Amino acid sequence: MQQPSPSLTAHRLRECRARRKETLEQVARVLGVNKSTVMRWERGDTPHISRATLNLLAQHYGVSVAWLTGHEDNPAGEWIPASEAEASIRLPILGAVRGGYGGAVFEEIVGYEAASVKAIQPGEDYCWLRVTGDSMTPLISEGDLVLIRKQPAVDNGDYAVAIIDDEEGTVKRIQYVTDGVELHSVNPYYPVRRFTGKDMQRVRILGRVMESKRKF
Repeated sequence: MQQPSPSLTAHRLRECRARRKETLEQVARVLGVNKSTVMRWERGDTPHISRATLNLLAQHYGVSVAWLTGHEDNPAGEWIPASEAEASIRLPILGAVRGGYGGAVFEEIVGYEAASVKAIQPGEDYCWLRVTGDSMTPLISEGDLVLIRKQPAVDNGDYAVAIIDDEEGTVKRIQYVTDGVELHSVNPYYPVRRFTGKDMQRVRILGRVMESKRKF
């Protein structure tokens, strides 16, 4: 089989990222590489991309490896879907999230876990968080993974990761009240935490919980 030119793969990588409206930084973060590495792929400066890397890129963009590498043509210019087995992407697992000076969030990446492409919106930033503690039991147990879509605000009743007093983040159900916000646990042994007035500034939302995953 004739090998495709690196320039064709590079062109299709650029096309994929443009269609998903993602930055170089976002793609690099998902694949666990540097921004400059993604840039080299898209320029065709890397003549031989490993099969494992091509699989990850195809999974992330929701296309087939064959199309990405030029072994599959698409004269109509339509989006080529990956197979169901390939339709997932790797996202970082955070062991903890903590606030920091100037509102920064320091994240401890402890690994990577696959997420369905169908659950991911293009241009949004996602991660997994490994839950600690039993405040959300039995809905979410210690050690479970929750998929987080990073966003600074959520709707009333949503489950979210909240950071209190710039300390470690915690999963809670967000309930807005007339004069503030309440953080609700599922476990009845944990009381509702209520923040009103200026105390509302102590609470910061990292993102919305989209789904949970339990491994045995």
